[in-house]
Amino acid sequence: MERFLIPSVTQNNQGAERRAGFEFEVGNVAIEKAATVLHQALGGKIEKISPYEFHIRELELGDLKIERDANLLTSLKYREWLQDLGVDFSPGSDAERLEQEVDKLSRWLIPCEIVTSPVPFSKFDQLHQLVQVLEDVGAEGTQKSLYYAFGLHINPETPSLDVDTLVAYVQSFLLMTDWIIDTSSTDFSRRFFTKYIDPFPSEYAELLLDNSYRPSLSQFIDDYLEHNPTRNRALDMLPIFYELDKERLMKGLPEEQRELVKGRPAFHYRLPDCRVGAKDWNVATEWNRWVLIERLAEHHDARNELIEKWQAEQDSFSLSHKSNWVKTIARFLEENSFR
Repeated sequence: MERFLIPSVTQNNQGAERRAGFEFEVGNVAIEKAATVLHQALGGKIEKISPYEFHIRELELGDLKIERDANLLTSLKYREWLQDLGVDFSPGSDAERLEQEVDKLSRWLIPCEIVTSPVPFSKFDQLHQLVQVLEDVGAEGTQKSLYYAFGLHINPETPSLDVDTLVAYVQSFLLMTDWIIDTSSTDFSRRFFTKYIDPFPSEYAELLLDNSYRPSLSQFIDDYLEHNPTRNRALDMLPIFYELDKERLMKGLPEEQRELVKGRPAFHYRLPDCRVGAKDWNVATEWNRWVLIERLAEHHDARNELIEKWQAEQDSFSLSHKSNWVKTIARFLEENSFR
């Protein structure tokens, strides 16, 4: 089993161990069944919030949330309306059993999400057990159906919130994206039939992939929002901007996006597929691709060199630009011992 690589920067700017949250999207499993089996295998204290949401607390790994992420299912507004009409939702009631049946039916269309609290780097190995439990209960990843399009979201805590660090990470992601998609064979339906990992616009890549780009924090946020006034990017920076300048962020977002953003000092990396149940799939492999982004972000000279190569490739007008760039990144990683 592949081991987790640990970034060279292991502490945040407060001197605490860095952490990362993980969000696994899977199908073919009922919420209560997933929560019960995870509780039995991992321990802790289980709490039922609704038929569509369970919490498991006091684990060594950290807290888990197991939920079906759909407004109709997770919102309690419809419950309030029905209760006003005298519908009983007490344990064992017909209404509660109806909700459980809705959950069972929806498992083919709406993913079950298993969301960890931020996990310290030193405890990542416990994620293997979590994945094994999901496989044992019959959970399925995105490879099982064209309709699934399930992702593994990773939320790595930033080593620092200064603008130079943030720019370096976004530049590194832009440079590495095509190579990651190629080497991981990112699911076709996720890339083309959903909006959640839409690519950054080419105009934004051209703005950032320039060694003369040295913005202030406010300019960096404004530039991002001008080209990306949305959560739907494979590297979503909005949670960080919420932490740094909520007022500026909200002014730059459409109204329908504002209430969806939650602040945290972490990158929201959405590109990996969640392939629970697939032969040889390993959560460490997906994390380790992120670590390559970190390593490039930390190496100023290497990143500048790659940016110059990227600009030269753009100027070549090659019809095979993406495949050429994937080969360039592969050679670069080998020559610089990044892998």
